[in-house]
Amino acid sequence: MPNTVKTRYSPAVLEGIAAGERVVLRLTLARGDLSAVSDAAATALARAEELMAVAREREPPIRPIACKKGCSACCVAKVLVSPAEAVRIAEYIKKKLSAAELNALIKSVEDARARSHGLTRKERIQKAIACPLLDSDGGCLVHEVRPIICAGWNSIDKAGCDAHFIEHTADMPPEMHPQSNEVALAVLGGLIGAAIDRKLDTRPLELHAALQIALGDEHCGERWRRGESVFEAAIDREVSPY
Repeated sequence: MPNTVKTRYSPAVLEGIAAGERVVLRLTLARGDLSAVSDAAATALARAEELMAVAREREPPIRPIACKKGCSACCVAKVLVSPAEAVRIAEYIKKKLSAAELNALIKSVEDARARSHGLTRKERIQKAIACPLLDSDGGCLVHEVRPIICAGWNSIDKAGCDAHFIEHTADMPPEMHPQSNEVALAVLGGLIGAAIDRKLDTRPLELHAALQIALGDEHCGERWRRGESVFEAAIDREVSPY
């Protein structure tokens, strides 16, 4: 839904946010240590969360944010991530889970990838393929390191979420707090821009496919940082056909 509310978060302001984050994150990616990729993703998510909180304080939503732990209606949607985010999420999963839990999750990721491969955004929602990162209570296993796209989703319409994602009675997604979403996307733009400056592959990745690669290759972050197209098979062709 277009943002028709008068806001201080004009295109120029959002471009400024993206440009500022781009400078900081470019320096992080330029470091020579192995943690540079994950650190860049961590910095970007923290910054997005900080700026979203400021946006909600300065320009409060017209209704309370409906998103809360255990509400997973939107977790059937296609999620796009940057390579740095995929690397960080995979590293977090490997540290958090036992060997048995990790093997089970990898199988779930592979299954979700197989079932969703090639589907459009609309088809994904219609098929109701749940994100494999959901726990038994509908919470996110990787909430602390979740994609910026997910962090920026700030619905103010729970009924609209259900109608769009679960009941399939509404073609349009639910109304969000646009300022929160836009500043999060601006930070994500900064992260992508920083990678472009380093001449890295920044084509958008489908989450399931990217995780399948990152969980299976402990060196994928460093390989990506060296300029290899390690995530080629995870590129979302609906958004980036080339």
